[in-house]
Amino acid sequence: MVGRRANRKLSSITSELPTIHPEPHGFVVGIILHIAARKVVVPRLNWNWIESLRVISSKGGLRTVKFNPWTFLATCFPAILLFLLTSVSQAEPSPGPDTPEAAFSRIRAHIKALLSKPQPELFARHLKSVLALSEEDVLKLELAGADKDERAKELHGYLSTIEAGLNGDGERAEPYLVSGRCSLTLARLSQSDGTLQFYTVSLPTHWDSHKAYPLYVQLHGRGPDIPLAYISYTFQPAEENEAKNADLITIVPWLRGNGEWRNENGSEPDIWEAIEDVKSFATIDPNRWYLSGHSWGGDDAWSIAQRTPDLWAAVGIMAGNPVGAPYALGLVANANNVPFYLWVGDEDKERKSSFDNFRTSLTAVGNPPKVVVAAGVGHNYRADDAAALEAWLMQHTRRMPKHFSFVVDTPQHRGIWGVSIPRIYPDAYPQAEPRVKFECWIEGSSIRIRTWDAKQIEVNLGSTGLNLSGKVELIVNGKTRFSGVAPGKPLSLNL
Repeated sequence: MVGRRANRKLSSITSELPTIHPEPHGFVVGIILHIAARKVVVPRLNWNWIESLRVISSKGGLRTVKFNPWTFLATCFPAILLFLLTSVSQAEPSPGPDTPEAAFSRIRAHIKALLSKPQPELFARHLKSVLALSEEDVLKLELAGADKDERAKELHGYLSTIEAGLNGDGERAEPYLVSGRCSLTLARLSQSDGTLQFYTVSLPTHWDSHKAYPLYVQLHGRGPDIPLAYISYTFQPAEENEAKNADLITIVPWLRGNGEWRNENGSEPDIWEAIEDVKSFATIDPNRWYLSGHSWGGDDAWSIAQRTPDLWAAVGIMAGNPVGAPYALGLVANANNVPFYLWVGDEDKERKSSFDNFRTSLTAVGNPPKVVVAAGVGHNYRADDAAALEAWLMQHTRRMPKHFSFVVDTPQHRGIWGVSIPRIYPDAYPQAEPRVKFECWIEGSSIRIRTWDAKQIEVNLGSTGLNLSGKVELIVNGKTRFSGVAPGKPLSLNL
């Protein structure tokens, strides 16, 4: 259709040109001038000049000149040849076989061929995601600057891995959706800033979308700045005796480069968006969510767990550092009902020195962690270490405690278990709120809450909050604020 539209447009242009009777030498000069200007004009010609050519005489009259076609062709041939050579020289060179552009071209052709056939919806989305993310990284090369050659070489390696994977298990849906041997890549437009973001997800063997599975969220640490690196890892061939996926759903959000899992740079919201996206095609057990992170990911698993402790059944930190939420902030007690697993290699000098801060701070609030120091191991964990952490996490199930407290120190995370402190300055920039705290005791059908420095409080007594039913009594700061059948909607109280 594009070609037809182009032909119609060309026809409409040429139909508006007058009929001309070119002088032989003028015609040749015209071709040369058009070549010099690197454009082609297609006039509408009256080819009667082959037998008889009409030209303007020096006296202004018209006269007929007998013309030999062979002489004219001999005159035009050099100009025509020059035109063809110039056109060839202006053509774009095709990329070599060992360039990112060439590798992407082959990947695109392969994925397009796969998508031309019926595919499971989730697998088709995976293929489209790989294609979009690959194209984005190839296009970024044009803006790479001084390190373009180095970045191109690195990117070509990742693309080659993806290409090889697509020539194996990667072109079939079964390893992703049935056997669980391969991880899907799922891209989306971020709700925070509209950028293209992604996460990888591993499904259990014989995954059933209607069955509720545990959810395991893994936060990666520092690594390559090119996003496609993390996608290429999922296309690498499986190692011998590699363990099968456990009966859970595992997701690994992309950190947006070597930054931190923070609300300000969009990476922490990516975690919640990825979880919501999983809910759109899978069923998750709300009481079996697990969080872990390695290195920088471990730093922020610590930070996130203290601000969302009601979401996690257990948390693992491997070679982490408590810098993301220092003890002095007073947040550790927020998570004193969450089991923690701490791992470090005994040869990881930098991380080992801060390792005791985790243990000391958790023990101080009555929540001693599980501690593992791996002999002869440095910063990076082994496969057995990861398997041991996962097995330990799976032993735990989330349960609402009868007593909990929460220090609110961010505009985003305002409470836990259905008790929250609304923001006072929702339009303030940069986002800032006064530090507040509350403590809650659940004693049968009676709920007691004490607050510090709060002006309002919201209490959800229903199934999505404290999960109470029947007649209840709510006491806030020593005063009864509600008595009756637990309402389905949250109560909003001024203090």
